[in-house]
Amino acid sequence: MQKELRPSTEPFIVDLDRDLLRGNLGAEVFWWNVSRDIRSLHLRKHRRYPNPKRLPYDPDVIAGCKAARAEGREVVLADAGMPELAGPVASHLKAFDRTQTGHAPASDVPRERPTMLLREVLRQMRMHQWVKNILVFLPLMAAHAFAPDTLLSALLAFFAFGFVASAVYVLNDLADLEADRKHRTKCNRPFASGRLPVRFGAPMLIALLVTGFGIAVLVTPALTIVLAGYFVLTTAYSMKLKGMLALDIVVLAMLYTVRIVAGAAATDINPSVWLLSFSIFLFLSLAAVKRLAELVELDARGAAKAAAGRAYTVEDRPIIAMIATASGFIAVLVLALYLDTAEVRAQYAEPMALWGVGLVLLFWISRIVLLAHRGLVNEDPVVFALTDRASRYLVAICAVLFAVGVLA
Repeated sequence: MQKELRPSTEPFIVDLDRDLLRGNLGAEVFWWNVSRDIRSLHLRKHRRYPNPKRLPYDPDVIAGCKAARAEGREVVLADAGMPELAGPVASHLKAFDRTQTGHAPASDVPRERPTMLLREVLRQMRMHQWVKNILVFLPLMAAHAFAPDTLLSALLAFFAFGFVASAVYVLNDLADLEADRKHRTKCNRPFASGRLPVRFGAPMLIALLVTGFGIAVLVTPALTIVLAGYFVLTTAYSMKLKGMLALDIVVLAMLYTVRIVAGAAATDINPSVWLLSFSIFLFLSLAAVKRLAELVELDARGAAKAAAGRAYTVEDRPIIAMIATASGFIAVLVLALYLDTAEVRAQYAEPMALWGVGLVLLFWISRIVLLAHRGLVNEDPVVFALTDRASRYLVAICAVLFAVGVLA
């Protein structure tokens, strides 16, 4: 609730950093330049400034400026040491009479702002995405290695991957602030929306990485190495590879498969070529579904022919749909060939029950590609699977078929 302003002839001074941007100015400029030119971190002549239209301004401050103007007071924007940005900000907001050099001596902005930082931190970590880390349990499931120490190692690997993956989401969102703020739904992410101050990004990134790698070190050196490889690959994807034609979806498939390799490293189980091949093709399919959903949504809005930061255009939809379908069906074929091996017949009491898993996957892949083509799939297939009732039922059916195959 805002306090009433007292009539005054004194200028109403707003500090660009402390007041208008909630202390995020330096962080905004830093991450803007990180995403464009690494030289700008130490060479001032290369420094660029964010688009004023995309900065997360405090609405209470802007309201205070309007109220001050209504009283006849001069409204001044203090540039916080960045006059190159203060002028464009003042021109964009049209709420200031002039700018002045240097920080404002004290906050002249009467406002009260509730803080929900913990909730926004958890949202930024995207813990619902941790469901992907269930893949670390596949090697021990395939090997039927359910000893308590093996399960504990896999569980620790699950959390290690979760924290490091959350760190990558933080890094990705900080580097993509401009693009996210232009996006119809991504503009609601904590950093892009301004609900989580950008200045918290670097400390949060470090804390998540330290926690994730700290857990990995407790398990095995091999898990630490795999996790480091995952971080390097996924960072390269966030910074560069996601904009490269075809390579982006291959890298996405690899990032899923690395979780299986991590599970094997944590439990000292050698993953079979069958399992790795199945994973690569299945997740290549899901990565293509993700791109297909993006293009369908883009075409429906009619805003542009190509997604920002992506190498695809709406004309690529048939090819992307073909890649998604073919890769998914090849994954099922790999599974079928694996189920006919002597290894499976020796491990499972009723191997024929597992053939039902292949049928379920055929149906689910066909369905998700068709729904994506119709614009009915969230851009992330994992989120879709978590929220789609039919997908949850199919997962339950697969669990029952696996139990029958093991115990019958």
